[in-house]
Amino acid sequence: MRGNGTVPQVLRVGFWLAAALSSSGLVVAADHPAFGPVKDLFAAMSKHDGEAMQDTSTANFQLLEDGEIWTMQKLVTAVQPKGKPYQRNNFFKQIRARQDGDMAWVSYWNKAEIQRAAETRTIVWLESAVMVNVNGRWKIQMLHSTRVEPDKQPDDVEWERFDAGK
Repeated sequence: MRGNGTVPQVLRVGFWLAAALSSSGLVVAADHPAFGPVKDLFAAMSKHDGEAMQDTSTANFQLLEDGEIWTMQKLVTAVQPKGKPYQRNNFFKQIRARQDGDMAWVSYWNKAEIQRAAETRTIVWLESAVMVNVNGRWKIQMLHSTRVEPDKQPDDVEWERFDAGK
């Protein structure tokens, strides 16, 4: 290349920076593959499908939900309509992911729009999940969920709707 060498040097620095970030296991821009079971869990919740919910997690799954410790069975029970049908639309925005071998964690924003009859309620959570790779498939081992009050919800999150039908 011709010139003063600045462009090739910038390209080399960019290449090494990208290589260093990818080798560290840190993912920021796109969804990490380990985030898939989290989305699948919420899709199953939208369908009230307890079996599909359980299929996304390990046998010793634990949910830390606003200061309470839940099992998968408690979560399955909590999302059942109980005679009042509802529709749930899920929105996510991954914040960060990190993988170390067969273990990964993801932090993300979670928003649900829940419609019952003529009323729509929006709830936002800040969450993190720990996944383990079991026989080549990512499974959720632990979720930590904190509800975010409307006055503390961030304005700059670009929500990505996740279709429960996918």
